[in-house]
Amino acid sequence: MTSPSTADLVLVRPEALAALAGELTGLATELLDDADRCRAAAGALSGALDGEEGWSAGAAGTAWAELGEVIAGRTAALAQTVEGAARAYLEEDARRAGWMGRRRGMPR
Repeated sequence: MTSPSTADLVLVRPEALAALAGELTGLATELLDDADRCRAAAGALSGALDGEEGWSAGAAGTAWAELGEVIAGRTAALAQTVEGAARAYLEEDARRAGWMGRRRGMPR
């Protein structure tokens, strides 16, 4: 196996990852709030329109709210993944830094 070239290296900025995770968490919260508003609007549409039109409008609003909840959940999961990656990188960096300057090799 050959050593990676400089073109193969990846620069990780944990503070940028943590900021991204925070933004994603905020976005997930906003999306969930929007889904709640859609659900409330679906009920209002259903009540405001008679017959099949009311049912169709309410069903569309409810489906849209459910989609918003799914997107919010996946956004929150992505935020946790990014936050975990930043934390793991920092922990590994600290572990490696603790071995610098020692005569014995670092365990893998």
